Amino acid sequence: MRMARIGQNSSTRSQPTRHLRWWIGALLFASTVINYIDRQTLSLLAPYLKQDYRWTNTDYANIVIAFRVAYSIGQTSAEGCWTALAQGAG
Repeated sequence: MRMARIGQNSSTRSQPTRHLRWWIGALLFASTVINYIDRQTLSLLAPYLKQDYRWTNTDYANIVIAFRVAYSIGQTSAEGCWTALAQGAG
């Protein structure tokens, strides 16, 4: 006679997600689109920000440069972490 394990029922076994690769690909695509839209927001709001905060074109350019520098540093450090983890450091 075969005994069932505690907490495991044949009707409650989890089924693998169908087409898991496509789901992962869709999530990556959606996150990329959201990231792209998010980075375009500053340029769309430029006229309103300049008017509300009385920025000149130079002021606005300095802010955009600061965001891009911070973004590049973040991407570079994130890439370094992923590379280090992939090589087994950590």
